Amino acid sequence: MPTIAKAGGPVEGTVISFQPASSWTDPAVGDLAKITTGANYEVSECADADVPAGIVRVVSPDKKTLSIELFTAGCIARLPYTGTPSLGQQIQASAATTVKGVASGGLGKIIGKDVVSGCADVLF
Repeated sequence: MPTIAKAGGPVEGTVISFQPASSWTDPAVGDLAKITTGANYEVSECADADVPAGIVRVVSPDKKTLSIELFTAGCIARLPYTGTPSLGQQIQASAATTVKGVASGGLGKIIGKDVVSGCADVLF
């Protein structure tokens, strides 16, 4: 069951298990992930300007299974940002663990900024 934090806070998305792409050797909790086309249920780490599908929540000890919280309709993710994103902007990855605001070409909408310092709340 999702945890709902009232008065401005995250609403968790669906969590699904994926395998990391073979090129992703160091997955970590908090990394932004994108869906790949290399294999079934496969994700890779986001690079600059990628559109993230979700965020890594759990990494198995052997690093062969990742639990990814998907950015699904109705969820609100609180994500660290770089630059100066504005309310209403969409997001793209700025690096593996941060996002940036963009006018278009991303996903979600920034509905809160610095409710927690350095983080944007994004509604999907």
